[in-house]
Amino acid sequence: MPKTLKKERLIALAFFELLMLFLWGISYLFLSTYNFSADAFWFTMFVMMVATIGLGYIFISYLLEAKYEMQKNLINITDEILHELNIPISTIESNAKLLAKTQTSDKEQARIERINHATIRLKRLYEKLSYALTKEITPAKKEQFILQETVYECCEMFMMQNRNEISFDMPHNPVSILADKIGFEQMFENIMSNAMKYSPNLEPINITFSNNKLEIIDNGVGISPSELLRIHERYYQGDSSKDGKGIGVAIVKGYCDNERIGLSFYSEQNQGTRVVLDLQKMITV
Repeated sequence: MPKTLKKERLIALAFFELLMLFLWGISYLFLSTYNFSADAFWFTMFVMMVATIGLGYIFISYLLEAKYEMQKNLINITDEILHELNIPISTIESNAKLLAKTQTSDKEQARIERINHATIRLKRLYEKLSYALTKEITPAKKEQFILQETVYECCEMFMMQNRNEISFDMPHNPVSILADKIGFEQMFENIMSNAMKYSPNLEPINITFSNNKLEIIDNGVGISPSELLRIHERYYQGDSSKDGKGIGVAIVKGYCDNERIGLSFYSEQNQGTRVVLDLQKMITV
Protein backbone atom coordinates (compact mmCIF):
# COMPACT_ATOMS: atom_id res chain seq x y z
CA MET A 1 0.00 0.00 0.00
CA PRO A 2 1.45 3.46 -0.92
CA LYS A 3 2.64 5.58 2.02
CA THR A 4 0.39 8.48 0.95
CA LEU A 5 -2.71 6.25 1.04
CA LYS A 6 -1.75 4.90 4.48
CA LYS A 7 -1.29 8.44 5.77
CA GLU A 8 -4.68 9.55 4.43
CA ARG A 9 -6.42 6.57 6.03
CA LEU A 10 -4.76 7.24 9.37
CA ILE A 11 -5.80 10.90 9.21
CA ALA A 12 -9.41 9.92 8.42
CA LEU A 13 -9.40 7.36 11.24
CA ALA A 14 -7.98 9.90 13.70
CA PHE A 15 -10.63 12.43 12.69
CA PHE A 16 -13.49 10.04 13.36
CA GLU A 17 -11.95 8.91 16.65
CA LEU A 18 -11.71 12.55 17.79
CA LEU A 19 -15.26 13.16 16.62
CA MET A 20 -16.59 10.24 18.63
CA LEU A 21 -14.59 11.29 21.72
CA PHE A 22 -15.98 14.78 21.40
CA LEU A 23 -19.57 13.51 21.16
CA TRP A 24 -19.07 11.11 24.07
CA GLY A 25 -17.70 13.99 26.15
CA ILE A 26 -20.73 16.12 25.37
CA SER A 27 -23.02 13.21 26.22
CA TYR A 28 -21.25 12.66 29.55
CA LEU A 29 -21.54 16.34 30.49
CA PHE A 30 -25.21 16.42 29.49
CA LEU A 31 -26.09 13.29 31.46
CA SER A 32 -24.04 14.46 34.48
CA THR A 33 -25.76 17.84 34.50
CA TYR A 34 -29.34 16.63 34.15
CA ASN A 35 -28.92 13.32 35.98
CA PHE A 36 -29.26 10.08 34.09
CA SER A 37 -32.74 9.11 32.95
CA ALA A 38 -34.26 7.23 30.06
CA ASP A 39 -35.48 10.45 28.44
CA ALA A 40 -32.07 12.08 28.83
CA PHE A 41 -30.36 9.00 27.38
CA TRP A 42 -32.55 8.84 24.27
CA PHE A 43 -32.32 12.57 23.74
CA THR A 44 -28.53 12.35 23.94
CA MET A 45 -28.43 9.44 21.49
CA PHE A 46 -30.63 11.40 19.08
CA VAL A 47 -28.35 14.45 19.27
CA MET A 48 -25.28 12.24 18.76
CA MET A 49 -26.85 10.57 15.75
CA VAL A 50 -27.77 13.89 14.13
CA ALA A 51 -24.33 15.33 14.86
CA THR A 52 -22.55 12.24 13.52
CA ILE A 53 -24.62 12.22 10.32
CA GLY A 54 -24.07 15.93 9.77
CA LEU A 55 -20.34 15.97 10.42
CA GLY A 56 -19.83 12.68 8.60
CA TYR A 57 -21.69 14.03 5.57
CA ILE A 58 -19.48 17.14 5.51
CA PHE A 59 -16.31 15.09 5.84
CA ILE A 60 -17.30 12.49 3.22
CA SER A 61 -18.44 15.23 0.84
CA TYR A 62 -15.02 16.82 1.17
CA LEU A 63 -13.29 13.52 0.40
CA LEU A 64 -15.57 12.72 -2.56
CA GLU A 65 -15.21 16.22 -3.98
CA ALA A 66 -11.43 15.86 -3.88
CA LYS A 67 -11.71 12.44 -5.54
CA TYR A 68 -14.01 13.67 -8.31
CA GLU A 69 -11.77 16.68 -8.91
CA MET A 70 -8.76 14.38 -9.21
CA GLN A 71 -10.64 12.12 -11.66
CA LYS A 72 -11.65 15.16 -13.72
CA ASN A 73 -8.03 16.34 -13.88
CA LEU A 74 -6.84 12.83 -14.82
CA ILE A 75 -9.41 12.64 -17.62
CA ASN A 76 -8.34 16.03 -18.96
CA ILE A 77 -4.64 15.10 -18.84
CA THR A 78 -5.35 11.75 -20.49
CA ASP A 79 -7.36 13.39 -23.27
CA GLU A 80 -4.57 15.89 -23.92
CA ILE A 81 -1.84 13.23 -24.03
CA LEU A 82 -3.86 10.93 -26.28
CA HIS A 83 -4.71 13.85 -28.57
CA GLU A 84 -1.02 14.69 -28.94
CA LEU A 85 -0.20 11.04 -29.64
CA ASN A 86 -2.88 10.85 -32.31
CA ILE A 87 -1.44 13.78 -34.29
CA PRO A 88 1.81 12.03 -35.44
CA ILE A 89 -0.13 8.84 -36.20
CA SER A 90 -2.49 10.76 -38.48
CA THR A 91 0.49 12.56 -40.08
CA ILE A 92 2.24 9.27 -40.87
CA GLU A 93 -0.97 7.79 -42.26
CA SER A 94 -1.77 10.75 -44.54
CA ASN A 95 1.82 11.08 -45.85
CA ALA A 96 1.99 7.35 -46.58
CA LYS A 97 -1.12 7.72 -48.75
CA LEU A 98 0.47 10.63 -50.61
CA LEU A 99 3.68 8.66 -51.18
CA ALA A 100 1.70 5.70 -52.51
CA LYS A 101 0.34 7.92 -55.28
CA THR A 102 3.78 9.16 -56.38
CA GLN A 103 5.87 5.99 -56.06
CA THR A 104 5.34 3.47 -58.83
CA SER A 105 8.05 0.84 -58.32
CA ASP A 106 7.12 -2.41 -56.60
CA LYS A 107 9.99 -1.97 -54.14
CA GLU A 108 8.77 1.46 -52.99
CA GLN A 109 5.17 0.29 -52.84
CA ALA A 110 6.23 -2.62 -50.62
CA ARG A 111 7.98 -0.18 -48.28
CA ILE A 112 4.91 2.02 -48.14
CA GLU A 113 2.78 -1.04 -47.42
CA ARG A 114 5.02 -1.87 -44.45
CA ILE A 115 4.58 1.69 -43.20
CA ASN A 116 0.81 1.30 -43.51
CA HIS A 117 0.87 -1.97 -41.57
CA ALA A 118 3.02 -0.39 -38.86
CA THR A 119 0.64 2.57 -38.69
CA ILE A 120 -2.35 0.27 -38.28
CA ARG A 121 -0.57 -1.54 -35.46
CA LEU A 122 0.39 1.79 -33.86
CA LYS A 123 -3.23 2.94 -34.02
CA ARG A 124 -4.37 -0.23 -32.30
CA LEU A 125 -1.76 0.29 -29.59
CA TYR A 126 -3.01 3.87 -29.24
CA GLU A 127 -6.58 2.62 -28.80
CA LYS A 128 -5.43 0.10 -26.19
CA LEU A 129 -3.52 2.78 -24.28
CA SER A 130 -6.56 5.05 -24.35
CA TYR A 131 -8.75 2.18 -23.15
CA ALA A 132 -6.35 1.17 -20.37
CA LEU A 133 -6.10 4.75 -19.05
CA THR A 134 -9.78 5.66 -19.19
CA LYS A 135 -11.25 2.39 -17.90
CA GLU A 136 -9.48 2.95 -14.57
CA ILE A 137 -11.33 6.27 -14.20
CA THR A 138 -14.72 5.67 -15.81
CA PRO A 139 -16.61 2.45 -16.64
CA ALA A 140 -16.00 1.13 -20.16
CA LYS A 141 -18.88 1.86 -22.55
CA LYS A 142 -20.59 -1.01 -24.32
CA GLU A 143 -21.14 -0.78 -28.05
CA GLN A 144 -22.63 -2.83 -30.86
CA PHE A 145 -20.17 -4.56 -33.20
CA ILE A 146 -20.00 -7.49 -35.61
CA LEU A 147 -18.14 -10.50 -34.25
CA GLN A 148 -16.70 -11.68 -37.59
CA GLU A 149 -15.32 -8.24 -38.50
CA THR A 150 -13.67 -7.79 -35.11
CA VAL A 151 -12.11 -11.27 -35.15
CA TYR A 152 -10.71 -10.74 -38.66
CA GLU A 153 -9.31 -7.30 -37.73
CA CYS A 154 -7.60 -8.72 -34.64
CA CYS A 155 -6.07 -11.55 -36.66
CA GLU A 156 -4.60 -9.23 -39.32
CA MET A 157 -1.83 -8.22 -36.93
CA PHE A 158 -0.92 -11.87 -36.31
CA MET A 159 -1.07 -12.80 -40.00
CA MET A 160 1.45 -10.03 -40.78
CA GLN A 161 4.00 -11.95 -38.71
CA ASN A 162 4.03 -14.68 -41.40
CA ARG A 163 4.02 -17.43 -38.80
CA ASN A 164 1.14 -19.78 -38.15
CA GLU A 165 -1.58 -20.09 -40.74
CA ILE A 166 -4.94 -18.94 -39.34
CA SER A 167 -8.11 -20.57 -40.65
CA PHE A 168 -11.67 -19.40 -40.05
CA ASP A 169 -14.94 -21.28 -39.86
CA MET A 170 -17.37 -18.46 -39.19
CA PRO A 171 -21.04 -18.04 -40.24
CA HIS A 172 -21.82 -15.80 -43.22
CA ASN A 173 -24.63 -14.02 -41.40
CA PRO A 174 -23.32 -11.20 -39.17
CA VAL A 175 -23.27 -12.00 -35.47
CA SER A 176 -24.01 -8.81 -33.52
CA ILE A 177 -22.37 -8.33 -30.13
CA LEU A 178 -23.10 -5.78 -27.41
CA ALA A 179 -20.03 -5.40 -25.19
CA ASP A 180 -16.92 -3.42 -24.37
CA LYS A 181 -15.35 -3.73 -27.86
CA ILE A 182 -11.76 -2.74 -27.10
CA GLY A 183 -11.79 -5.02 -24.06
CA PHE A 184 -13.08 -7.83 -26.29
CA GLU A 185 -10.26 -7.23 -28.77
CA GLN A 186 -7.71 -7.23 -25.96
CA MET A 187 -9.12 -10.45 -24.55
CA PHE A 188 -9.18 -12.20 -27.97
CA GLU A 189 -5.68 -11.02 -28.88
CA ASN A 190 -4.29 -12.40 -25.62
CA ILE A 191 -5.74 -15.81 -26.45
CA MET A 192 -4.34 -15.65 -30.00
CA SER A 193 -0.94 -14.51 -28.74
CA ASN A 194 -0.69 -17.51 -26.41
CA ALA A 195 -1.85 -19.86 -29.19
CA MET A 196 0.98 -18.64 -31.42
CA LYS A 197 3.55 -18.42 -28.63
CA TYR A 198 3.10 -22.06 -27.63
CA SER A 199 2.70 -23.51 -31.13
CA PRO A 200 5.36 -24.45 -33.71
CA ASN A 201 5.54 -21.96 -36.57
CA LEU A 202 4.01 -24.27 -39.17
CA GLU A 203 1.10 -25.49 -37.06
CA PRO A 204 -2.24 -23.85 -38.01
CA ILE A 205 -4.56 -22.07 -35.59
CA ASN A 206 -8.27 -22.61 -36.19
CA ILE A 207 -11.02 -20.17 -35.21
CA THR A 208 -14.59 -21.41 -35.31
CA PHE A 209 -18.00 -20.15 -34.24
CA SER A 210 -21.15 -22.21 -33.77
CA ASN A 211 -23.94 -22.50 -31.20
CA ASN A 212 -22.98 -19.09 -29.77
CA LYS A 213 -19.48 -20.35 -28.94
CA LEU A 214 -16.23 -18.92 -30.29
CA GLU A 215 -13.35 -21.41 -30.23
CA ILE A 216 -9.62 -20.86 -30.72
CA ILE A 217 -7.82 -24.16 -31.36
CA ASP A 218 -4.07 -24.68 -31.65
CA ASN A 219 -1.78 -27.67 -32.04
CA GLY A 220 0.86 -26.47 -29.63
CA VAL A 221 2.58 -27.86 -26.56
CA GLY A 222 -0.64 -28.03 -24.55
CA ILE A 223 -1.18 -27.54 -20.83
CA SER A 224 -0.72 -30.11 -18.10
CA PRO A 225 -3.58 -30.81 -15.62
CA SER A 226 -1.64 -29.12 -12.79
CA GLU A 227 -1.05 -26.00 -14.92
CA LEU A 228 -4.72 -25.86 -15.92
CA LEU A 229 -5.62 -25.45 -12.24
CA ARG A 230 -3.43 -22.35 -11.94
CA ILE A 231 -3.78 -20.89 -15.43
CA HIS A 232 -6.04 -18.02 -14.26
CA GLU A 233 -3.58 -16.82 -11.61
CA ARG A 234 -2.02 -13.46 -12.32
CA TYR A 235 1.75 -13.65 -13.08
CA TYR A 236 1.68 -17.45 -13.27
CA GLN A 237 3.66 -18.88 -16.18
CA GLY A 238 3.75 -22.58 -16.91
CA ASP A 239 6.79 -22.14 -19.17
CA SER A 240 9.14 -19.45 -17.83
CA SER A 241 11.31 -19.68 -20.95
CA LYS A 242 8.62 -17.93 -23.01
CA ASP A 243 8.34 -14.15 -23.22
CA GLY A 244 5.62 -12.51 -21.15
CA LYS A 245 4.68 -11.67 -17.61
CA GLY A 246 1.96 -14.22 -17.01
CA ILE A 247 -0.95 -11.76 -17.00
CA GLY A 248 -2.56 -12.57 -20.37
CA VAL A 249 -4.94 -15.29 -19.15
CA ALA A 250 -5.75 -13.24 -16.04
CA ILE A 251 -6.83 -10.38 -18.34
CA VAL A 252 -8.94 -12.82 -20.36
CA LYS A 253 -10.57 -14.23 -17.22
CA GLY A 254 -11.27 -10.78 -15.78
CA TYR A 255 -12.94 -9.56 -18.97
CA CYS A 256 -15.00 -12.72 -19.38
CA ASP A 257 -16.22 -12.47 -15.79
CA ASN A 258 -17.24 -8.83 -16.27
CA GLU A 259 -19.06 -9.52 -19.54
CA ARG A 260 -20.58 -12.83 -18.37
CA ILE A 261 -18.73 -14.87 -21.00
CA GLY A 262 -18.34 -18.55 -20.27
CA LEU A 263 -14.61 -19.36 -20.48
CA SER A 264 -13.31 -22.93 -20.76
CA PHE A 265 -9.88 -24.43 -21.48
CA TYR A 266 -9.45 -27.94 -22.88
CA SER A 267 -5.89 -29.13 -23.26
CA GLU A 268 -3.44 -32.00 -23.04
CA GLN A 269 0.32 -31.87 -23.16
CA ASN A 270 1.66 -32.13 -26.72
CA GLN A 271 -1.92 -32.25 -28.01
CA GLY A 272 -2.70 -28.55 -28.26
CA THR A 273 -5.27 -26.34 -26.54
CA ARG A 274 -8.87 -25.39 -27.26
CA VAL A 275 -10.25 -22.20 -25.71
CA VAL A 276 -14.04 -21.91 -25.75
CA LEU A 277 -15.84 -18.59 -25.26
CA ASP A 278 -19.58 -18.85 -24.68
CA LEU A 279 -20.95 -15.53 -26.04
CA GLN A 280 -24.64 -16.32 -25.59
CA LYS A 281 -25.27 -13.52 -23.07
CA MET A 282 -23.72 -10.81 -25.24
CA ILE A 283 -25.14 -11.76 -28.65
CA THR A 284 -27.99 -9.47 -29.73
CA VAL A 285 -28.76 -10.88 -33.18
